[in-house]
Amino acid sequence: MTPCRAALFSVMLLCFALPAAHAADWSYDGEHGPDHWADLSDDFATCAEGHFQSPFNIVPDIDADLANLDIHYTPMPAAVTNNGHTLVVNGGVDDFLRIGGTDFKLLQFHFHTPSEYLINGKAFPMELHFVHQAADGRFAVLGVMIAEGAANPAIAQLWNVAPYDHGTTGIGDAMFNPRDLLPSSQSYMRFMGSLTTPPCTEGINWHMLMSPITASAEQIAAFQTVFPNNARPIQSRNGRLVVAEW
Repeated sequence: MTPCRAALFSVMLLCFALPAAHAADWSYDGEHGPDHWADLSDDFATCAEGHFQSPFNIVPDIDADLANLDIHYTPMPAAVTNNGHTLVVNGGVDDFLRIGGTDFKLLQFHFHTPSEYLINGKAFPMELHFVHQAADGRFAVLGVMIAEGAANPAIAQLWNVAPYDHGTTGIGDAMFNPRDLLPSSQSYMRFMGSLTTPPCTEGINWHMLMSPITASAEQIAAFQTVFPNNARPIQSRNGRLVVAEW
């Protein structure tokens, strides 16, 4: 059986082979799904015991004058890895996010469907996470919602080289700039949370952009054909504060 991937630049359908089953330690459904992550390894205990887990329904509490995001992303070869959970692109050597004078190196960015977070109760078809880490080990994640709308040239560039076999990487000839996946407005909401995948590490500085980017219905469907649902369910907010820049 060969499911069909929606072409990125037209409504024509292209078919590809279904990827082989992935022997992952955790998954998004069944006995290895989110309800059981903490049972799979002692290293995953925070997934059940943590107090500030992500995602949750983001409702801003305070309107504040937050510092502008100082984002330094540079062009690099488009290389996309299918790790069995999502499509991942590693950051370049010189890519970083500066927060309060500290440089957080861009480790990678990846995609989820549907969106993991809600914003004022609203879900989006997809969500994009840029994962950064400082030299002292602290993490900072930049989140971007993806709404259905106009086709996205940057996503098209990635989808065109994305592999469908788990554990493989597709590399394109053209250079790709991660900054092309950001909206023009970079107003954001800031809060504390966790990684949304095992080991669900807490103490993560989250910066969720207020404005989404768009992807076409065909681009969204292309991702969902391979990853029908790779979003962790909503977690309890537990009284944490959300500061927004309107």
